[in-house]
Amino acid sequence: MKAKFIAICSVMLMSVTGCAVNIVSSARDDQYSDDLNSVVTGRMNYVIDGKVMTPYGAFRPAWPAPFLNAVNLETGEVHAFPAVAIVDGSFRWRVRPGAYVVTRIGFGNFSDDTFISWPRIVLCVPRTPGVSLYVGHLRLEGRSYAEDVKLSTGTRYTVRGVRYHFEVADEAPDTPARIKRLMRHIPDMPIGDALVARWKADSQGLERTVCGELLRL
Repeated sequence: MKAKFIAICSVMLMSVTGCAVNIVSSARDDQYSDDLNSVVTGRMNYVIDGKVMTPYGAFRPAWPAPFLNAVNLETGEVHAFPAVAIVDGSFRWRVRPGAYVVTRIGFGNFSDDTFISWPRIVLCVPRTPGVSLYVGHLRLEGRSYAEDVKLSTGTRYTVRGVRYHFEVADEAPDTPARIKRLMRHIPDMPIGDALVARWKADSQGLERTVCGELLRL
């Protein structure tokens, strides 16, 4: 248990320390879940002031395609998920089953509009050999702002940026057998030190809180 606690504590500092991560691979169109990994599909897109920022690109004015890092609540290890498709934000990933709490989305650092820290997003990945799992369309809904700031010295300047909220849309065909809500936004989910404390006290209980029965489908 002590080793697991050290591992998850390291995750909290990964944005500034550059801690090693486990790389999640993309799945081919002909790959499906097996006993070791589950194949999950969906989309993730920046939507800024009502505009989807596709197609993504390496240079401005294009926005970089978002990727995410997440911690596995069973092992305390951080996993890096590859960037989404530049055309429409779609993804198809091979992921070890488990509950994943997203710790960051996007490139850059805390001052960049493309960087999102602790969005309170969880990805629930059950073990379902032979199929692929649709997890939803994570919409990173951002609104631009510009605020005037006055310092005690009398200096004035304008702060600009983007404030985010998050939605998970269901775009899959409506079939009775489909598993829904595998990606969730939980506004009151603990993050940072609070997540570590909750995980240390009862990691399995935390998994049940964020994923319910989805991991046992």
